[in-house]
Amino acid sequence: MIDTFLSVLRISLKAIMANKMRAALTSLGIVIGVAAVITMLAVGSGTQQSMNERFSRFGTNILYLRKPWNLDESISSPKDVTMDDVRAIRQVEGVVSAAPYISSGFNVKYGITSTSIDVLATDTDIFKTYDWEIDSGREFNEREVDNYAQVAVLGATVAQTIFNDVDPLGKTVVFNDIPFTVIGVMKKNGQGGMGFDMDEGTLIPYTTGKVKMNTGWGSSDRRALDRVIIRVKDFNTIEDTKEAIANTVRNTHKIHPLGKDDFQLDDFASFVEQAKEASKTMSILLGVIGAVSLLVGGIGVMNIMLVSVTERTREIGIRMAIGATSADIRLQFLAEAVTLSCIGGLIGVLIGVGVTLFVAAHSTTIPAQLSVISIFISFGFSAATGIFFGFYPAYKASKLTPIDALRYE
Repeated sequence: MIDTFLSVLRISLKAIMANKMRAALTSLGIVIGVAAVITMLAVGSGTQQSMNERFSRFGTNILYLRKPWNLDESISSPKDVTMDDVRAIRQVEGVVSAAPYISSGFNVKYGITSTSIDVLATDTDIFKTYDWEIDSGREFNEREVDNYAQVAVLGATVAQTIFNDVDPLGKTVVFNDIPFTVIGVMKKNGQGGMGFDMDEGTLIPYTTGKVKMNTGWGSSDRRALDRVIIRVKDFNTIEDTKEAIANTVRNTHKIHPLGKDDFQLDDFASFVEQAKEASKTMSILLGVIGAVSLLVGGIGVMNIMLVSVTERTREIGIRMAIGATSADIRLQFLAEAVTLSCIGGLIGVLIGVGVTLFVAAHSTTIPAQLSVISIFISFGFSAATGIFFGFYPAYKASKLTPIDALRYE
């Protein structure tokens, strides 16, 4: 059995090597297909992993209260989300914290250094809502919020950009010509939801932002907030807490029991699931694109094997005349197709792995995570392609009769 296999393999390799250029061009489709499948699945897997890690930092027990982006036109007097809502929500059972959220971009200066950053005006509840940790210094406190203190807590990247190796604590930075004293620097945290990156941003008391910053935020306590970030105590009872919060906001907005809400309460857990489903869909689409490339390569294999059968018709007749059976002929041509596909698959695996490792090492915008399973699947698919697309040419060759084959010119 082993001798027969080795003999068939040797004949297949000899036939392939007899037409090196044609074999190389035929295998190229398989090479591209396998490399594409591995690379695209790696990018899809890396994107999904990156998204999961980012969402795990937010927590699934986070809610976002905001004014709808597409407000129902039938609502005659919609109210903004304000600090009145924040104070009311904090009284709801099951709510751990509720933080006001107003964000804007500012130019920050220190000495000769100047850069643009995102500033989040909020209060002390933001530190309870997100699991952000202070690296040095401290958070601002309630007294500083109440007294409109000009204090700031810098993100890790911002602190490094502005101060380099200088200790920023106690230093004065200027936001739009307003001086702020740095009282703390955050540890690296990453995004805090809704697009705000704490590493690249800065926190200030929301009262200071409303009153002293020339941003159009206004000085009234009833100034609209971008949103309210809410953390609930127990994820298992989040729906009940969500309903209680909605009823509370309806009361503060004086909405009639049969009226339509002028606010939107987003459940971050459902948002996470939607994002994960979108990520899975993207991974599947990327895999399908690679599979289509492999399919095209398989068609190329079938085409070249049909040409090979036609060119070697007399050879087939001679082999049959000296005792080769239809099964022997079928096995030989099928082995050639599989060998051609496997060679292309092996080269494709090497290229796909190389490209994936290069992207993972040098790209900060395209996450890529190599999967051993995808390698085996891709290589196995290339072998299956050889069997599937090589069967018909092999079958056609085995059905030739010795007399007709020997007569073929």
